Amino acid sequence: MPSEEAKVKAQFARLFVVSDWSRFKRMGEFYLQRAVFLKRADVDVAKDLQLLARNSLKRLFIGIGTELLVKAVYLQRNFSINELEPSGQAGAPAFPFTFQQVGGFTQAQDRTVKFDRLIPHLAAVLDSGPLPQVEAGLKVAKVFRNKEGHGVLSQQFVRSSYTAIENALSELYLQAWSKSVSVTFSLGPNEKGVWKLS
Repeated sequence: MPSEEAKVKAQFARLFVVSDWSRFKRMGEFYLQRAVFLKRADVDVAKDLQLLARNSLKRLFIGIGTELLVKAVYLQRNFSINELEPSGQAGAPAFPFTFQQVGGFTQAQDRTVKFDRLIPHLAAVLDSGPLPQVEAGLKVAKVFRNKEGHGVLSQQFVRSSYTAIENALSELYLQAWSKSVSVTFSLGPNEKGVWKLS
């Protein structure tokens, strides 16, 4: 009899297809917009925890949002984001692989490729030159998500970390969707959040 954990995992199991890209993009944008405009007053915790909780949520939303955007890019360009089952399948393609390349191979319905593996292959998926600015910002977003998801940390605000992500998002939108995005995560007392697509 399956465990409760196995039953819950099965509820989320899915082989993602090309048409899922739009939902990934829209949800990624939802998380990023929440991160842009989230204020201390929006966080219903004790006053002495408001800044910590707000910043933690911002970093989590940034990490989740950027991962979903990157997965949207892969799917839209016909690349699968589900892992291959590790059963020694002869002739299995190396990642990144298109849907055609994995046809006939067994993929894991309950596991997608980790963000860490998606980032270095993004330029190849976009069929562009190297994207050092995008990769640098996405790696910061990945750290935000990982660290905030595993502990409660008191962290100094370092503007350059957020600027790296903002620059990465601007370049990613240009390369992936020929769109311009202006984004500023509001953090300082007089800093205004900006999220504008054109």
